[in-house]
Amino acid sequence: MAAVVAEISGECMSTGFSVWANRMAVEYLLTAATPFALAVARPMLSGTSLGVSGMASAFKEAAGCGGLDLTAAPVDGGYRLSGSIRWASNLYPDSMMVTAARTEASEMLIMALPLDTPGVVIGDHFDLLAMGSTASSYLRLENAYVSSEHVLSQDFHAFLHAVRPTFLVLQSAMCLGLTRTTVQQSKLSLSGVNEVFTADVDSIVEKLAAAETMLATLAAAVGGPIPPTKKALLSLRLAAAELSSASADLEIRTAGGKGYASRTSASRRYREAAFIPVQSPSEAQLRWELGRCA
Repeated sequence: MAAVVAEISGECMSTGFSVWANRMAVEYLLTAATPFALAVARPMLSGTSLGVSGMASAFKEAAGCGGLDLTAAPVDGGYRLSGSIRWASNLYPDSMMVTAARTEASEMLIMALPLDTPGVVIGDHFDLLAMGSTASSYLRLENAYVSSEHVLSQDFHAFLHAVRPTFLVLQSAMCLGLTRTTVQQSKLSLSGVNEVFTADVDSIVEKLAAAETMLATLAAAVGGPIPPTKKALLSLRLAAAELSSASADLEIRTAGGKGYASRTSASRRYREAAFIPVQSPSEAQLRWELGRCA
């Protein structure tokens, strides 16, 4: 799956990101493996509906640098969810979101929530620099009822520990897929005066090869007897993000005037790369978490 996400992202980051979000929703459901979770995963696996990964605040909560967006009030047969999610993608009425909520008793729950549930308000899709086709916006929940069977896990930290490797490996693959394409395009422009950028391109090529080797190693270890460490996963994700930004910047410099034209592929990739430092976990969060690991 890492190879698939990388290949797609090299062609179109918006599509790669939407595939990642859907695949993570599937991962959450298959990890929970409840009868309800397995049933609602089928449409996502068949491609007839999309999954939404509304887990940014959950990972921030687990890292100690944020809190959960949603509250869950127990009622007969389930919960009433309230609160706001500032950013999620694949937001269509028939999508299924996986997110987390906190009860008044400070219990933290992982839940699946159909977006056509009464009380769920989807904001107008954001007008983004790039990634506009990802159907991204905010969500507001006003006493949205979910039944108890929608609870995927009550063991918050163990659940996040189980899904984090896939989460970060596939995000890293997305970044490296974009990097691979921008490097290839930069190489095509290393003639004439642009030969001065040869050493810069060679440096990124070397770093990309090392990152792709690490990606393959960590991806192979996911689900194995010795899973990847949190530090290794965060380090790869940060390195992949930095490479995508550096390589997109280099493509623009080697592309010349066409890199500044809004409708060219070089310009699109540059804008796509600008999204990566703010995608959750953001560059700031990655650096903060790695500092705590050290």
